Parts: sequence; C-alpha cells; structure tokens
Amino acid sequence: MRWSPTDLSQLAAVALLAAALACDGGKAEDSNAKAEADAKAAADAKKAKEAEEAEALAKGLEERKKREDAEKAKYDAFAARFVKGRDKQPKDLDAACTELIEVYSDWVKAIYFDDDRYQLEFFDHKKENLGKVMGNCAKLDSIESTSCMVEVIKGVTAEDVSEEDRKMLQAKPDFLFDSCVAKFAPDKQ
Repeated sequence: MRWSPTDLSQLAAVALLAAALACDGGKAEDSNAKAEADAKAAADAKKAKEAEEAEALAKGLEERKKREDAEKAKYDAFAARFVKGRDKQPKDLDAACTELIEVYSDWVKAIYFDDDRYQLEFFDHKKENLGKVMGNCAKLDSIESTSCMVEVIKGVTAEDVSEEDRKMLQAKPDFLFDSCVAKFAPDKQ
C-alpha cells in the first residue's frame, strides 16, 4: 500500500494533534503536581511556624516558672529569717498592738525608703494610719501574731538588711505580716 500525499498529511496532522494533546495533558499534570507541592510546602511551613511558636511559648513559660520559683524561694527565706515568735509575750492584746504601732513608722521608713510620696502620705496622716494599724491589730486578736509582726519590723529595719531585699519586700509589703498570721493564728487568715 502506498500512501498518498493526502494520507500522509492527514497522518501527520493526527500525529501532531496527538502530540499536542499529550503535551497539554502533561502540562495539566505538571500544573496539578506543582499546585499539590505548593500546598504541601505551605502546610509544612505553617506547621513549622506553629511548632516554633509553641516551642517559644513553652520556653517562655518555663523561664517564667523559674523566675517565680526563685522569687518564692527568696520570700520563703525572708519568712524563715524574720517570722519568729518571742519568748516573752506582751501581757495583753492592747499592749501588743501598742508595741506594734510604736515601731510601725520604722517599717514604713525601711520598706518605702525610696518612695518619698508614700512616706509623705503616710506621715502626713500618721495618726489616722496608725489608727488603722491599731484597728487591724485588734481585729486580728492574736498576741502571738502581733508580737511576730513587731519582730519582723525589728528584723527588717536592722542595718544588715540590704536595699535590694527591702525593695523586694516593698513589692509584697504584707507578705511577712501574713506569714506571721499563718504561723501563729492560722484560723484568722
């Protein structure tokens, strides 16, 4: 059989058409594969970013916990150093509260050594402020706790207490007094 030029041109056209279709199909497959690869890469990048953020958050929480634990240890050391009972207690609650208000001004000077505004406010209204201290003391109704507070004030106002320690106590000024109550009158917390 002999091919006529028309047959050959038709055969060439069919071959070209098949080749063109094959190329277009390949482009479509390549395009789909590229889109899938891009989507997978984007998902992987998102997962990596989320993992990085989660790791940074966990690290931040761990560092925060370490700081809080160190701070708690420091306050616990303050409590161990300053929160003490006395061998000789005052004869009654009134005597204990009177002793507390007599030394309370020293507490304000020691703890708020760098806060002139607080000191001015306290001393401008000293009688009223000490009246509140006396009222809180009477409400507490614990000679042992009040004596402990007096010992705390004497301890904190001693010269061997650093400004750094006083500054830390300034952040939680009631911590040591609350520790006295917890130790000597836990039912009154």
